[in-house]
Amino acid sequence: MSMPAGYYTIASVEKLKSQLDNSQTLLVDVREASEYRAGHIPNAINIPLQTLARNLSKIPTDRSVVLYCSSGYRSGMGVMTLHLFNYDNVQGFPPSFLGWKARGN
Repeated sequence: MSMPAGYYTIASVEKLKSQLDNSQTLLVDVREASEYRAGHIPNAINIPLQTLARNLSKIPTDRSVVLYCSSGYRSGMGVMTLHLFNYDNVQGFPPSFLGWKARGN
């Protein structure tokens, strides 16, 4: 299965920070709650991947949404899941939380 078009658009920490400068962007951490509590990107909300489909009401369709996890796999699955629900405003952040931390954030 291939990634949706645009999945790798946010391929660097700098690009994510630039996107987050727009307060309309929603950042979603799709890791488990325990991982989120142990540390997350500022202003991210936590919706674990396995609960994503049950929490669509928390994910807007009219503004930019960025998903991330710890390594990129779960965020990719989340992007594909939301595309199945006709979201076209969702992107993944493949550098993930590990990439964010590696850049000293």
